[in-house]
Amino acid sequence: MTDNMYIRIVRTLLALLALALTNSAYALTCPAPLTSGKSLMITDLSVVEDPVRTAWSGSTTTTSDGAWSFGRLMANMAGPHNPSDFVRNWLKNWETARQVNHFTVAARPSIKSLVIDPWPKLRNGKLDLTRAPMHLLAIVYRPDLRDLSRRKAGEGRFVFGVLDPAGAPLSFMVILEYSLPAKTKTDVRNWALALQKLSTLKFGSAYNRELEKITNRFTGKNVAPTKINGSDISQVRTNEIALDVPWELREFRLHTRNKSLREVAVQQTPALDFNNTAILADWVNANTGAIIGGSGNKSIEVPLSFNGVPFRAGAIANNIDVWDSSATNREAMFRVAINTCNGCHGAETNTGFLHISPRERGSVSSLSGFITGTTTGTPATTTISVSDPRDGSTTREFNELEFRKADLTAIICPPHKKTPAVAPPDALGRATTGKLGRGPSINLAH
Repeated sequence: MTDNMYIRIVRTLLALLALALTNSAYALTCPAPLTSGKSLMITDLSVVEDPVRTAWSGSTTTTSDGAWSFGRLMANMAGPHNPSDFVRNWLKNWETARQVNHFTVAARPSIKSLVIDPWPKLRNGKLDLTRAPMHLLAIVYRPDLRDLSRRKAGEGRFVFGVLDPAGAPLSFMVILEYSLPAKTKTDVRNWALALQKLSTLKFGSAYNRELEKITNRFTGKNVAPTKINGSDISQVRTNEIALDVPWELREFRLHTRNKSLREVAVQQTPALDFNNTAILADWVNANTGAIIGGSGNKSIEVPLSFNGVPFRAGAIANNIDVWDSSATNREAMFRVAINTCNGCHGAETNTGFLHISPRERGSVSSLSGFITGTTTGTPATTTISVSDPRDGSTTREFNELEFRKADLTAIICPPHKKTPAVAPPDALGRATTGKLGRGPSINLAH
């Protein structure tokens, strides 16, 4: 055998090996087989009531021990700091009034009697995080929030419900929203492939092991050494009416100076005082091109200030308010309204405050029609139809999970295979493209 022939054989074998590895890695056809309840919105009781991963002994030597529990997730987020103090300092945000973006966020002092005082304590009086009054409602994957300019492949979220002293669910949700680290388009695709693989598994021990491998990559202690506390947390959001009325949404981020969760202005939401004002109309009119042009344009973000005055809300009350103004373009007004925290959780989507509801132990959390697109009718519809609350005649169809599913499918289908059908623009003007650098929902608040 000549050297040239030997080289050709080796090259052929390497090419065949590379093809086999590629097919093994994808192991799917286009469009890819996807189950939303396994890859995008995980609420199955075998996951959210996993006896090992949702209960924490306090040990950090075993990765599975409490991997999805509120206590261990917060301990990881606290980094080198005392985790009980870290959580207690976060809860202080409700005890006294605070200035957030120059707006006063009123105290909700019943946090002490409803949550802090009944929280089980350690011998030294600190909060016992192994017995945190929280239970898991859902684990959520948001590939549509990917943004390589911020080195993220999307978000992974843990949705918790707060419990009262008797263990009954309160109307108080806490959402931990993590960035999925990514530097390249290959990283984005690999995250998508890992989550898609879950759809091929049955719920049970094998499924939970694979899911834990994924979640540990963004929730583990010191997974992001260059970030605050070594944590990949992007923000913590809350939505509650248990402490006071009306419903209120807040947002928290790690502070660079004291390394604790600090209350910040809520994303995409003007202060409620600007509803039905000329100032809101001026902002919408000035940004109509970016708003209608799609959420991929960063200028759509609601600014902290506008025309020299604080504009974005410190926190936002939710009375199912309808956002409106005399803005010229009515579609632009709708896009702004539905992207606000309270608009998304209200009349714009025909949602009664919550997209993921509290649950009793042994019961699965119910999801809003905006998320699932289904109704209680028989047969269930593919999308839920909602009338525009401003004119009562324009109707829009919603099904967030179906949109995210189509987008994820477009990400994971390799370019050398048949490209799946691209979904038409949805009610928010988002077209599913599967582009790896920037997701179609990057600026959406929900």
